[in-house]
Amino acid sequence: MPGFIQRMEQTWLISKQPRPVACSRCQACGKRECPWCKGTGFFILGDNVLCEISSHNTSCYICAGKGVVNCDQCKGTGYRAKWLGQA
Repeated sequence: MPGFIQRMEQTWLISKQPRPVACSRCQACGKRECPWCKGTGFFILGDNVLCEISSHNTSCYICAGKGVVNCDQCKGTGYRAKWLGQA
């Protein structure tokens, strides 16, 4: 029975932890527009999108051409711990 009692105590302690809250930076989706390519997926230099040069790989190195990256506040989960406050 000591194992059962210990599991019940752990379950109770876990249930008393503060609940996570939705990340306000990414609206709880876990993804954000890539700040380097502005969601295009192509590497941008100034006002020029470098996608016309066929000899170079011009997809964005930060997001690998996807246009989105994991949110830096919630690390892609969409939720933040309540005790961290909202960003």
